[in-house]
Amino acid sequence: MINLILISHGTLASGLREAAEMILGDQSQLEVFGVFPGNTVESFSEKIEKAIQQFHDPENTLILSDIPCGTPANTALMMVMKHHVHALSGCNLPLLIEVLSLRTEVGMEELLKTACESGRAGIVNAEEIIAERLGSK
Repeated sequence: MINLILISHGTLASGLREAAEMILGDQSQLEVFGVFPGNTVESFSEKIEKAIQQFHDPENTLILSDIPCGTPANTALMMVMKHHVHALSGCNLPLLIEVLSLRTEVGMEELLKTACESGRAGIVNAEEIIAERLGSK
């Protein structure tokens, strides 16, 4: 099973976990952390490092962060370099559900590819959907 660490600004990561578990049920091997005003990068990094160590399997650990170049994503990059875990930024609910659904069935390389595809496919324009359904497109 691929271990997951979900990180974000504020409570986004915990909200994504809550929504995903509402759909898929309780999830194991999933840690969630948010960075808040007043937190230091060092204290945030320590929490993530502790989770990586508790999983005992960095090669099968994936960190999902909210936005590229923010503190969570930059921290994930540090963890990739230091602990050889894997990381994706730009996490949304479709991406998270795909990762949680497939993490016991596929390897890391395939999971990373599929997660990126699902995350992109999960962004849709409602007007285009309506037009397709009405046969306008």
